[in-house]
This record gives sequence, C-alpha cells and structure tokens, in this order.
Amino acid sequence: MISYAYKAVSQSGTKTKGYVKGVDEQDALRRIGAMGLTPVKVTKAVQRSKATFSWQQVKPADIVNLTRELAVLVEARVPIDRGMVSIAEGDCKPDMRTMLLDMAAMIESGLPMTQALEKYKHVFGSVFIETVRAAEKSGSMVEVMNHLAELLEKQMETSQQLKRAMTYPAIVLSVVFLAVTVIIVFVVPKFGAIFESQGAALPITTRVVQALGDSVRAYWWAYLGAIIGFFTTIVLMWKNPAGRLKLENLLLHIPYVRKIILAVTAGRFARVLGIGMQSGLDMIEALQMGARATGRPVFINDCNAMVDQLRQGHAITDVLRGTRYLPSFARRMIGAGKDSADLARSCDVVARYYDRESSHLTKNVNTIIEPIMTVAMAGIVLLVALSVFLPMWGMVRLQK
Repeated sequence: MISYAYKAVSQSGTKTKGYVKGVDEQDALRRIGAMGLTPVKVTKAVQRSKATFSWQQVKPADIVNLTRELAVLVEARVPIDRGMVSIAEGDCKPDMRTMLLDMAAMIESGLPMTQALEKYKHVFGSVFIETVRAAEKSGSMVEVMNHLAELLEKQMETSQQLKRAMTYPAIVLSVVFLAVTVIIVFVVPKFGAIFESQGAALPITTRVVQALGDSVRAYWWAYLGAIIGFFTTIVLMWKNPAGRLKLENLLLHIPYVRKIILAVTAGRFARVLGIGMQSGLDMIEALQMGARATGRPVFINDCNAMVDQLRQGHAITDVLRGTRYLPSFARRMIGAGKDSADLARSCDVVARYYDRESSHLTKNVNTIIEPIMTVAMAGIVLLVALSVFLPMWGMVRLQK
C-alpha cells in the first residue's frame, strides 16, 4: 500500500485535502471517490524521515493530547480515520504524523481501530488498546477516550513522581560509589603498603579492602564488562515474555515494590473489567480483557487460571479467592457485584481506590529508600574507616 496526498472537493463544494492509501494511483482515486469526494489532485505522499532526537519522538504527553483530540472529534461525530488525518495535518512530530496517517489508512480500508493500534503497541501500550477494544464493543468511545486521557495523565504523573523520588538517592549513591571506589582502589592500598613497611600487622578489614582494590586495578575491564552485562541482561529479560515473568516474580518478593505493583495492577484491571461489563460482555471475556490491560504476565497467567475455573462452573466469588495478585479489598468488592451493573459500579470504586493508593505509595518511596541508603552508606564508611585506622592504631602501639 502506498500513501497518497490528495486535494478534493466535497459534494457541497468545500475544498478539502488529506491522505489515503492505495495499491496504485487508480486505487487511491477509487477510495477518494468512495468517501464522497471529487479528486482534484493526487500525488504520492512524501515520507518524512524518522525522528533523530529524543525530543522529536512520540512521548506519553503526545498520546494524552492525541486521545483528548480524538475524544472531541468523535463527540463531534467526525469519523476516526478523518479525525486522525486532520490531526496529522496539524503541527505534530514526524513519527506521530507517519503513525496517524498509517492508522487512518488502515481504518479507512475497513480494519477496526484496535487492529490499527496493535501495529503501534510499543507506543500505545496494552492498557490503551484493551480499553479501546472494550469501547468498540460498548459503543461508548467518547466516554472511554476521556477516561483514557485521564488514566494516561495519572500514569505520567506517577512516573514523574517516581523519577523525582529516585533522583536524590541516585545522585547520592553515585557520588558515594565514586568516592568509595577512589578510596578502595587508590588510597587504601597505599596506606596498606606504608603500614606493612613499618611492620604493622594489617587487620582483616584492611587486607580485604586492599585485595579488592588490587583486583579492581588489575581486572577493571572484567568488572566493567560484568556491570554492562548485568544491565544488558535485565533489559533483554524485560523484553522477553519468559524473562519478564521471572523478573516480575522477583519484584513481587520485595515488600514495598509488591504493594506498588499490586495497586497499579488492581486499578487497571478493575477499570477495564468495569468497562467490559458495562458494554454487555460476559464475565469471561471481560476478565480476559482486563487481564491483558494490566500488561503484567504474572497476573495474566493468574487470570487465565480464573477463567478456566469459571468455565467449569465455579462462582466468581470462589474464583477470586484463589488469586494471589489481587488485593483482598478488590476481591471483596468485585465479588459483591450481583449483576453487570453492580459489578461495573464496584469495579469503578476499586479502580479509583487503587489509583489513589498507587499514587500515595509512589510519593512515599523516599521514606523507604532513605533509611536503607543511610544504613548502607554507614556500613561502607565504617568498613573503609576501619581498614585505615586500625593499622594506624597498631603502629602507635608499636612505637610505644
């Protein structure tokens, strides 16, 4: 399929322009005519180069603005594909323009919006796509688009809060790491050589630190490679489904991190589950949709087990008791819904509660990190101090 830029005249005589995809120019003309337009000029669209700098790439804030604009256009009864083309014609980033035109062409050719979004899942994410899927089935696209924009804004705010909370500890730890490395690699070995030349017996702490410094100086390339390899392995595991499952299981064993993950997961799951029930979906389909919206492989596997139990005839209250990754409050509220309307309301309460909970937990990350960081720094400083001062005390005793 080739993108074509066109200028055309509508039946009312209004001039318009846009983009359409076709196998060739004749196919593009046919598609323009099918939209009720008389083509005046059709040319191949010039493909813009992809963004070179990070500030030119599509960011979460761009997706929030796009969602708001689409909600307004849908509310004004403008077709989604034409709305995307009109947004692309505005002042937007090259990657955003290319993406919108491509999705508009797919939707105009008859594909559902979610299928067009799937191609850019790395940009929109599972939550966005699954929520839109529920909206397509319910017909409440305007309400869901507005909800999505608010949800994405909250996610962006939570991410910024987490970054701000981690900035101070990261700076302090980096400076301490650099200072301790200099002391261990250069300072302590020189002190150790001086103490040995004076006949002072080196304590175990000094010998350990000295051996570590000698090792880093001799095999710095191995230590550097190990650090790079560690972070590369983490990134690759996160991108691999099986690896991400292992990492999430590991993160869920860290108490405070577990609370944050479960709160975020419960909020996303309840929100999409409620939308699915409001749209008239059955419990199994809404449950699967909500699980996919969380983007958590561990929880998706847990929900698959719940779906199997529901198909065997178990009640939803009994099924929810078996899940390990849904907090007790969420299980009680969702299980209390007697019909689709009650369940949708319960899900809305759960979603709002855990949205606030995740925001609160993220803001208080510093209160957990700072004591741990203080104790760790105190231990490192004590080890380095003992490795220097203990031999000095031994030399003083020898001189007496």
